[in-house]
Amino acid sequence: MIGIRRISALAIVLAAIVVSLAPDARAQCGELGWVEAVNQGLDANQALVSARQNLEAQQKDVAIARSTMLPDLVFGALGQFSKDRTFSSQAGVIPERVLKVGGEITETLYDQSYIDQLGAQKHLYKSQQETYENTRIQTIAEVGQDYVGVLLAEALMALQRENVVLSEGSLELTQAQESSGEVPYSNVLRMKSQLYGAQQQLVGQKGNLLQSRFRLNQVRNRPSEEVCTLEPLTVQKDGFIFASELVVQSIANDEKAGRARDYLVDLGLDRSPALRSLEAELRAERRKMKSGRRWLIPSLDAAAAAVSFVKTDGAGSDVTQDGELFWQVGLTLDWNVLDGGAFIASMNQSKAQFWSLESQRNNTATALEENIRGTAATAMASFERIGLALLQAQTADENFALVNEAYLDGESTLLDLIDAQNQLIGANTSARQALYQFLSDLLTLEQSIAYYPFLESDGGAKVRELEGKLQGR
Repeated sequence: MIGIRRISALAIVLAAIVVSLAPDARAQCGELGWVEAVNQGLDANQALVSARQNLEAQQKDVAIARSTMLPDLVFGALGQFSKDRTFSSQAGVIPERVLKVGGEITETLYDQSYIDQLGAQKHLYKSQQETYENTRIQTIAEVGQDYVGVLLAEALMALQRENVVLSEGSLELTQAQESSGEVPYSNVLRMKSQLYGAQQQLVGQKGNLLQSRFRLNQVRNRPSEEVCTLEPLTVQKDGFIFASELVVQSIANDEKAGRARDYLVDLGLDRSPALRSLEAELRAERRKMKSGRRWLIPSLDAAAAAVSFVKTDGAGSDVTQDGELFWQVGLTLDWNVLDGGAFIASMNQSKAQFWSLESQRNNTATALEENIRGTAATAMASFERIGLALLQAQTADENFALVNEAYLDGESTLLDLIDAQNQLIGANTSARQALYQFLSDLLTLEQSIAYYPFLESDGGAKVRELEGKLQGR
């Protein structure tokens, strides 16, 4: 594997070329940093806003479950006209004509099913929180991929401009040679064809750049035509574990590369919102199963009621007077012994759901491990390709300089020059694509392990931890 120092020097050269060839379009939103773009996506992305609102709605299910364990307080008023006086267990004798007001407060002192229902809802809400976190991680990856896409499109756009400039220079030189009789007119036509082809590629790349900007603006919920000056990304600053020379040197060894993937798998399994969501659902189903086993436990309710007669008249008013207050308090012990079939069926249903979720959780963990190992292997290969592509670009640049000088001296043909120029543009294109493909693959890896170092307060903590493991500490 190419050493990190060599890659660092080559990457710096590449970054300088990209900046010097960047388009001169005036930015409408100023400079847009990598983390700033991600935060804008988290704040304004419509899919995440919808997920956030759904989470807030889910939180109300916990409040509803909690409400069954809180006191109920009811106030009411009644005007009554009857043929004769009546009797109420709460208010005693009620005259023919009466206006009364009253209130009742009831409280469930103990009901195991209410307690279990509230506990299950809390676990389900935790599951929804993890589902939201998974959407958040996906949004970060989407913004990041679009950001990298714009940077790549800008780099290729600058490269195509360079191609046009080189072709224009070669055409002017060929025309001068044709005027002096050194070369035939067919060379001029061949060079014009080369220039027109370069201009076509420039126009096509301009369309690709606009599409990339539209996607980035959409995920940030910004005007589609907005143009921003993006912060350059480098391996040294944004390469996560690949910014560490120790890690890079270690993973050149297959055995240590495997240990690095083991570390990333452990990190991803520990942080995975998908697994945490399923684990929270498992805890909810376990709570429901326990509730089913406790169906014979009685519940205890307390109630207090009071009624005051505001106005009485007619038969019975001699017994019940205006302003008289009647009250009643009591405890109710309910012991349900005949609905065991329903409870047992519900318990068996929860048990089946629990084992289904358990299998789903195990399958998800297996798939996640495979995904992390695959994305890590892809990122490692992409990183190694950067150094090779940069060496190819350097070689093509040296070759073009030699051929161009020989063409000026009449020692090489036009076809040699065109071939050297095409090799130069192709090698530079591969170098730029290698860098941004690596950054894209790295984002995919970070998404799979649910860890974005650029959003952490100490982004190097996991890198140092991996370095320690690779050194056997």
